[in-house]
Amino acid sequence: MPRSALDGGDQVERLIGRAEVIAKVAGGVVHNFNNILAVLLGRVDLMLGQVDSGRLDPAELRHGLLSVQKATKDASDLLKRLRELTRPPQDVAVVTFDLNEAVGDAIAFIQPHVATVSQRLGIIVRITPRLTSAPVLISGQPSALREVLVNLLLNAIEAMPAGGDLGIETRRDGRSVVLQITDTGIGMCDEVLAQVFTPFFTTKGDGSTGLGLSSARDLITRHEGSMSAESEIGTGTTFTIRLPGTEAAAEAPRPASEPAIPADLMVLVVEDEPALGDLLREFLETKGCRVTLAGAGGTALDELERRRYDVVLADLLLPGASGWEIARAAKRRSPETAVVLMSGEMNPKDLRGDNQAVDAALTKPLDLGNLLCVIGEVASRRPPSPMQ
Repeated sequence: MPRSALDGGDQVERLIGRAEVIAKVAGGVVHNFNNILAVLLGRVDLMLGQVDSGRLDPAELRHGLLSVQKATKDASDLLKRLRELTRPPQDVAVVTFDLNEAVGDAIAFIQPHVATVSQRLGIIVRITPRLTSAPVLISGQPSALREVLVNLLLNAIEAMPAGGDLGIETRRDGRSVVLQITDTGIGMCDEVLAQVFTPFFTTKGDGSTGLGLSSARDLITRHEGSMSAESEIGTGTTFTIRLPGTEAAAEAPRPASEPAIPADLMVLVVEDEPALGDLLREFLETKGCRVTLAGAGGTALDELERRRYDVVLADLLLPGASGWEIARAAKRRSPETAVVLMSGEMNPKDLRGDNQAVDAALTKPLDLGNLLCVIGEVASRRPPSPMQ
């Protein structure tokens, strides 16, 4: 089991190393996000043009909407990966996860950077994953392992100024899991290799802190693993990570169908972004809910004084009053009211914490299917309150 906290010195080193990683990929992230926005805007323009000309075809509409949905999910995944890279390790839960998935996420995260570097330098960087067909399960913090992988992949790309091949391999070795990242770059001499994990040691000049690899090895050590490097000048470098494997965790049962929502469920939606508030209201009304929309925290507090609600769905950061203030006010007015908080910055565990006024929490951007499941779950625990 990895240690859950870092001491002060380790925290500072990791923060500096992480900032260096983020700085390297920032340009690629912006490039990728602009591409996603271009797809969204382009598809919407096409569909609006079809509507205005009166030639909207249902099949074309469905194709366009599916494209918009996929682009939106891609944008959400991109921001999620960036957000997880910046989260302190003590805020991340220890879970059982598939190392192969973490590798896939890391590759997807650096792809925009690879494209940018390749275009700017006129080189070709080929990334070849050789992953086991079966899941490779380990116990730890997925975001921390992704951070290590992104760091190593970025270093490998820098080590190939003329382009080359970057291989990523996973395999089992008894009870251990082995991950190897190999590049065909310039390699390192014995003197450099001996200091490669030394804090503040760097051969990259003033633009590097020399903390990336030392921070990466520290994270692996805290997952009860080891990290080593082999290199040869003119041939390339291989980093090997060895971690303890673990057994598969039992999967939680998935709902077989859409959850039942009590008829005429009274829902107060508190959202200061008008477009999102309207979307939530329209969606919940299609499910039979009676929805009141408040665009500010103060308005929501006034609304809670006027009547009781079965469910309050509130953003965390609001003008006038925070989501937590609204949650406490809702419980004072009616302890049976279910409160669901939303946030684009905090994870659900942080949103709920030990706050007894919050029944559930969701991370933005919202998945409407998941939202419906959460509302159905919290509403099923409480009898509907009559409108007052």
